[in-house]
Amino acid sequence: MLLLYTSVFTFPFLYFLFSHFLLNKTFSFSYFSYLPPLSLDMSLTTLLVFLTFAVKLPIYGLHFWLPIAHVEAPTFGSIILAGVLLKLGGVGLLRFTSICDYADLSSFTLSYFIIITFFVTLICCFQSDFKRLVAYSSVSHIITVPFLLLSNSSLSLKSTMLIMLFHGLSSPALFILVGVAYSIFQTRQLISSRGILVLNPLLSLMLVLAFFFTLSAPPFPSFIREVLFMLSRLHLSKALIGLFLAYAFLSLVYNLN
Repeated sequence: MLLLYTSVFTFPFLYFLFSHFLLNKTFSFSYFSYLPPLSLDMSLTTLLVFLTFAVKLPIYGLHFWLPIAHVEAPTFGSIILAGVLLKLGGVGLLRFTSICDYADLSSFTLSYFIIITFFVTLICCFQSDFKRLVAYSSVSHIITVPFLLLSNSSLSLKSTMLIMLFHGLSSPALFILVGVAYSIFQTRQLISSRGILVLNPLLSLMLVLAFFFTLSAPPFPSFIREVLFMLSRLHLSKALIGLFLAYAFLSLVYNLN
């Protein structure tokens, strides 16, 4: 399935890159201000670039393999996947902001992202498997990147970089703690993982700190990311602030679980 997604969304992007190469004789980003031949307009170019990297980000709905892959993979594999591989999609979207107008996509993708964000967050609230909970919470956090790109402001770009930076720290840390907890209890079911404070106070402290870091609670530096995120979303629509506050509340619910 991963190979299928990569092939379908990458081959048109390779055509886009090689068209640029034939036109400019280089792959340098400094020359990417020109559109490729064969009349690819700006809207089509933006959609093509966005879908290519959105699969790798990943956007829930463009894939269904990530939570399953996290649960079946060893702890080290989950760390590499969440901390490195998934960031390639966000970095790609940022690097192509000079030639893509992501704001054009907001008219027909904003509602989809809002629905998917609440759907994934609600899934997190009802998870009983510890590793699956961390996997879905990872998707719930990273899906905020498209909202910032649709805002199309300098503040949103800074917020996007902070989200990917802190997500690259918090998500691998949580997967490490899940692996340690599994080695103690031999199960990932939350209802069976009780008494951690008595068995291992240090692990209990690390879990609390990791989840508060993920929750973006002060005084953790991720709190700055959350504030910038809230401010950046005002560029989309001030009417959406209530929905995003509800999203933040649901994030608090599953983090305190």
